[in-house]
Amino acid sequence: MSPEDTDTQPSNSKFQPCQLVKIKVPREGEELGTPAPMLGARGKTGVVEMEGKVWVTEQNNEARFEQAYFVRIDRIGPVLVGEGWIEDT
Repeated sequence: MSPEDTDTQPSNSKFQPCQLVKIKVPREGEELGTPAPMLGARGKTGVVEMEGKVWVTEQNNEARFEQAYFVRIDRIGPVLVGEGWIEDT
């Protein structure tokens, strides 16, 4: 998939805007994917503001689209979070 293909791909998101979610705290050795939320947001509950795909580049210069969400958390604001990092409350 390339950046030009984003308009033609249907959304396959697990979470929808206005949905209450919790940002996971990973267990030791657990890989939850990218983008990873900032440390202060982990374990907090918030509301999904927006969902979509983000272009993620790895250290080896490989790039791909990943499902991501902006989750609004009280006293923090909107946090960009990958789909593997959030769960339904």
